[in-house]
Amino acid sequence: MTRILPDSSGDPLSPPRPCDAAFDSDLDAWILSRYADVLAALREPALWPVAASRKLNLKIPDEAAQQALRGQVLDAFSSPKLNEWQAQIERVADGLSFDAPVDLVTEFAEPWCLAAAEIVTGSDPADRESLLAAARIVSGAAAEPLEEDLMSSASRANVELERYFQDAAIPMAGPTFVAISRTVACLLASGWLALLRHPAKLAQLRAYPEQIPKAIEEILRYACLPQSVYRCASRPVALCGLEIAGGDSVILRLASANRDPLQFSDPDRIDFARRGTAQLSLGHGPHSCVGAALIRMTATSATRVFVEKFGNCRICSPVAWQGGEGFRSPATLRVQKPD
Repeated sequence: MTRILPDSSGDPLSPPRPCDAAFDSDLDAWILSRYADVLAALREPALWPVAASRKLNLKIPDEAAQQALRGQVLDAFSSPKLNEWQAQIERVADGLSFDAPVDLVTEFAEPWCLAAAEIVTGSDPADRESLLAAARIVSGAAAEPLEEDLMSSASRANVELERYFQDAAIPMAGPTFVAISRTVACLLASGWLALLRHPAKLAQLRAYPEQIPKAIEEILRYACLPQSVYRCASRPVALCGLEIAGGDSVILRLASANRDPLQFSDPDRIDFARRGTAQLSLGHGPHSCVGAALIRMTATSATRVFVEKFGNCRICSPVAWQGGEGFRSPATLRVQKPD
């Protein structure tokens, strides 16, 4: 289900500049891309998360059901459990060997994240190929949410994952498997590309690896994986000077909001010492990513190994992108040691 984009598709690490909120008649939706507008929309409980097709998640019919599920997931992803998983995940590197040149996507990020997904969800490594195939389908549909054929395939894949993980020790084990094995792998590919394009920043992390957790926050902002997320107004909403009617669609341009110069000084510069304004890549408010702490932990652990082993490497072949309107990431990222 991976679709390689032509070079002319544009570089997701250079998102469009934010602009004033407006209604787009072609998309039949309100478009919000300024940081303040997107933040307000993320905080508004009446703006309900939907797919790009505007289909509601009938398994989570209302706010009460969503918050109950969030509570279960947060309990399962407690600090002691995250620490336990982290200790196991950090040993994944012991089983990986690298030659130079190496493709950081297919030979590092993807195997690492697949092993991490197995650790967290308790899936059987013997079922790795079938689970990964289903996860790729679901991830591919999230990356290209306007492709109806992909959405249909993803629905079937989600049923397979739900059936497999019905007795898992953690709630939402299927989506968690997809998030770690695929979404985090795509995030790492984009973030590591950003660092490789800024060798001085990589050198900084090699010299001061204790800065890596803070660097992950800046990577989430700068290399924002989700380009857009979708909302539907459950009732009339007055927001940022807009009068949004019940049933209206709202598209939130997260990547653009994370580069808003009204909120971030010199937004196109990677700065590990940024203070104040939080990045929006993992959402905010009642519908924020419930697995944010797990994503940060997994990304931090993998990036420590990346910095140690590949911090002095350079990109040695053109980058091809995969994905679409939802998110895009490098399909391959080949690097080699300097001569």
